[in-house]
Amino acid sequence: MSEFLVSIFGSGLAEASMETWAGMALLGVLGFVLGFALNHGSICTVIAMRELVSERRSARSIALVECAVWAALVYAILETSPTMQQGWSPLGYLVPGAMLFGIGTYVNGACVFGSVGHFGNGHIDFGLTFLAIFAVFYIESLFGLLPDQPPISASLPLGPVLLAIALLAILALRLGVSLRSESNFRRLTLSMGAIGITFTILAVFAPGFSITASVGAIVSIPVAGAVISVCMFMGSFVSARFRQRRFILEWPTIENIVRRTLGGILMGLGALLIPGGNDTLLMIGFPMGAWQAALAYVLLVASLAALIAKFGSMARSWS
Repeated sequence: MSEFLVSIFGSGLAEASMETWAGMALLGVLGFVLGFALNHGSICTVIAMRELVSERRSARSIALVECAVWAALVYAILETSPTMQQGWSPLGYLVPGAMLFGIGTYVNGACVFGSVGHFGNGHIDFGLTFLAIFAVFYIESLFGLLPDQPPISASLPLGPVLLAIALLAILALRLGVSLRSESNFRRLTLSMGAIGITFTILAVFAPGFSITASVGAIVSIPVAGAVISVCMFMGSFVSARFRQRRFILEWPTIENIVRRTLGGILMGLGALLIPGGNDTLLMIGFPMGAWQAALAYVLLVASLAALIAKFGSMARSWS
């Protein structure tokens, strides 16, 4: 598999073999399904925390943890270990990075997951979020401002049977919560399952993959990074088209341009310091049982929740 990955991520278009094209097609399909599911389920940490803080509805927050368990179960079934291309930063970087990322998601109005969904809905200003993250990654790659951390890989702390039991328990818990409040249990279940499965398979084929890393990867591996990103956004567009039966393009206001750009910069800085965004923490850090991922995620959502409690939030589910 390593040679397969090298051919996908290291080849130029002119040198691409049939195997390379097949590999990129597979990455594209997985990216498309991932984007479709993110939009279909209105998956966003900001929405989840607003519902939890402002409305005392916990279904979406539980569903995000459920998604991490889906990822761990797929890793276990495939008998492979979660991998990060750069290991966790020291606490002096990780703690402020997690808080910066949480603040950035509030300013932006969506996390990495939610930004993909919003972009598919025709809110093109959320494209600025990813451009800002890209700019931060690119500047850091030029000047090497942060010390490099060695790659890490860790075995799953639980086996597939225990993970399956944990998943069923979380589903039962979310079903009970959903019965007491407005929550589309079936839609969230399908979306979280699709995200957990596709994200993990992408991470297996491209060790260390995350949406944040995919945006940053365009700096060093333009073909594969672009394929995943473009197909993911296409999947989000198609999901919105099926749901709305029409496509409405919303041009950004000056305020939205400033918010997405500033939010993206803060999220990019946070992702560099951790390293990784909320997607990395949930889909790679949690499955490997990393305490750094748990700490960073708690700090991220705590910062976000504090801002929502103090200033409110306009984040709403669109599906």
